[in-house]
Amino acid sequence: MTISTLQKSSKFMALGLLTSAVISLSGCQSNPSAPVIQRADSIFETSGIGKTKVQAQQNALASAKKTCGMRQAIIVKDELVYNGIFNEKTGRMIDQTGSIAGAVFGTSKPDLSRDDDYEYNISFRCQ
Repeated sequence: MTISTLQKSSKFMALGLLTSAVISLSGCQSNPSAPVIQRADSIFETSGIGKTKVQAQQNALASAKKTCGMRQAIIVKDELVYNGIFNEKTGRMIDQTGSIAGAVFGTSKPDLSRDDDYEYNISFRCQ
């Protein structure tokens, strides 16, 4: 092997290791999970937060599924809480108004939502 071939192969190996590290780390951050608390009678509790209702629900259900493993998570009780700056209807109106203004004036709409606007609390058991 020549020196230039060795240099090329070491560059590819370094690039491969860097790519693997980035993929591994991004997988860890994509689904934030809350702690799961076990209560009496094999009932567990957890919560999920997100910018949207669906995202908060998906995060909570992912924690429940992870806890149950091969068994199925059965929701016993759930509660959705909105923690946004404005009430939910006002936030939607401002969001829609910003979208219209952005389309007319060519600007981006203001993003008033936060990653913790919605909180979905669930109690579940594994079956």
